[in-house]
Amino acid sequence: MFVVRKHSLQPKSKRRKRSSLSCFDDFVKRLQNHATRFKKRLTTLRDKTRNKLACLNDEKKKKKKLHLVLDLDHTLIHTVLVSDLSEREKYLLEEADSRQDLWRCNIDSPYEFIIKLRPFLHEFLLEANKLFTMHVYTMGNSCYAQDVLKLIDPDKVYFGNRVITREASPCNKTLDLLVADTRRVVIVDDTISVWPHHKRNLLQITKYIYFKVDGTKWNSYAEAKKDESRSKGSLANVLKFLEDVHKRFEEKLDSKDLRLLIPYPCRQCCF
Repeated sequence: MFVVRKHSLQPKSKRRKRSSLSCFDDFVKRLQNHATRFKKRLTTLRDKTRNKLACLNDEKKKKKKLHLVLDLDHTLIHTVLVSDLSEREKYLLEEADSRQDLWRCNIDSPYEFIIKLRPFLHEFLLEANKLFTMHVYTMGNSCYAQDVLKLIDPDKVYFGNRVITREASPCNKTLDLLVADTRRVVIVDDTISVWPHHKRNLLQITKYIYFKVDGTKWNSYAEAKKDESRSKGSLANVLKFLEDVHKRFEEKLDSKDLRLLIPYPCRQCCF
């Protein structure tokens, strides 16, 4: 008796071909999986590199952060006692409630004061804050400084708690009280004599006098019912100068001393 074995009807060559195709498909799938994993790793590495570069740039910017020290009286504002207003200036008492640049207040005193903001002050602070860490340095007392700052920086956006007053510095002003590299500090003040050791950092601004001062014969801004120009006044000119100095400092990546970028005649000139 003969046993008949069943054999595949397909030729051996076709069976080998199908087996080869299957192996090739598996190889392609494995290759695609490796490519996907490699792409993910590459993306992760790229993101990490970008983050590191961003951190390095932030650190570089922090290292090159510049500081701006601002005086208050006759630089940003003018303050007088209400009782010292001339007869021709008393009309301001009625306008104080309706004007954004004029304020009446009692500054820890039984006497009433009137404060006039210098034209272009708000624009100056807004733009300068983008370029500098700003500080207030005044020969007034702490209560006075805080009351003024409630008017010009109520939310502490510009100055925070970076305020130095008469209590900490009763005679002269010094950058030794600042937590900053003095080579990266610019001072804007109307008085040179109060900075005996840091004149190289100083930009002297024209003294802002809005109300009549004892002994003067000419009309005050208030008496004449006019004011310093906003677009061409002292604060506008100082801002342009500061923007230019900041730009040149940023371009000189190896520069460590901001004062070297300020031409000598500008260190003590009036704006």
